[in-house]
Amino acid sequence: MYEICCLYIIIGQRSNSCGTVRKIPHLIKRKETKEMAKWKSKNKDKKPKKPLELSQRVYLTACERSRIPPRRRILKGLLEESLHIRNLTLASEDIRALSLGLTTNMCVYSLDLSGNNLGREGVECLVQMLEENMTISEVNLSNTNIGLYEITLLTELLSENLRITSFEAAGNNLDDDCAKHFAEALKFNRKIKKLDLSHNSFQESGGQVLAKTIESNDSIIELDMSWNHIRLVGAVAWGDTLYKNEELRHLNLSWNGFGDDGAVSIGEALEENKALQTLDLSNNRIGFDGCKAFAKALNINTSLQSLALSKNPITTQGAVELLNAINENEESKVHQLCLEGIQVTHETDDVAEEIRGHLEEFELRHGGYVISPDTLAFKPVAKPEKKCRSSKS
Repeated sequence: MYEICCLYIIIGQRSNSCGTVRKIPHLIKRKETKEMAKWKSKNKDKKPKKPLELSQRVYLTACERSRIPPRRRILKGLLEESLHIRNLTLASEDIRALSLGLTTNMCVYSLDLSGNNLGREGVECLVQMLEENMTISEVNLSNTNIGLYEITLLTELLSENLRITSFEAAGNNLDDDCAKHFAEALKFNRKIKKLDLSHNSFQESGGQVLAKTIESNDSIIELDMSWNHIRLVGAVAWGDTLYKNEELRHLNLSWNGFGDDGAVSIGEALEENKALQTLDLSNNRIGFDGCKAFAKALNINTSLQSLALSKNPITTQGAVELLNAINENEESKVHQLCLEGIQVTHETDDVAEEIRGHLEEFELRHGGYVISPDTLAFKPVAKPEKKCRSSKS
């Protein structure tokens, strides 16, 4: 803006007398119109620049000092609630600059860095930032090539930071040693509601340690342990977890090696569990014996809403028993049964229709129909008698 000076003419007879002040409006109007028209024409299509927020200025300064170009997606995301910068091939200098910017940020509550190779230095910067930041509550570090050292730093942070409610570290090839650090952190952290440790390399001991910790955890509502190598004792331990945990609502254990022993353990737990709503045990080598344990549980359970046993050799008769159990339980809340990759007989359709009589939203997914049931899959085959050869005298 510029100041407009009015032209005044003082008319009077003497210098010491009070004169009459009179404006000359046509002169003022001419001056204003000429200058304003020029300014308006020049700035017609320009919008006034919005001043940068503090975290943006810090980020730009950090980039300048590190001599790296600022990322437009990061600069814009610092003003949004969710900062998603997946697969951006960020270097350690980028992570350092981002961390400095987020230290003073009060907008971002969800940070997704999945698909970036963070490295040791990058995780160190992130941990320092999360200790200072007051708003970030969701962190996704999936597929970031982090190992035992980085997990040690992150789990120490989780032990003390009570603001983080969602943590994802899928696809990092984490082993049983990393599982011990997570188990120790979860003993102190009672704020995390969602934990994703899928697509890693947890085996029998790692699965057992984590199951034991989740057993007494009263904050986690959603847990994903799919695509690991949990089997044997580690699989059976999750039955004890579901027997005692009263807060867990959604559990994904698909693509492990639970087998019938693990399925029987979980089935027995579901007879008592009144909290779990969704359970996925797809592709876990569960046969007819394990399926019978689930059928027995479904005849009693009143909380489970979705059960997935896809790609397990439960047989056609196993599928029928699951449906019969749901149908016989008048208080059942199961509205989805996933048996994808498993062939069934037309009898299952008849039972499913009966279920829809009291559960209108019931949905059955399967892998197609067969004409006759595969009874040989669950009936023992008689061994042929051995014929003794008579010795020659």
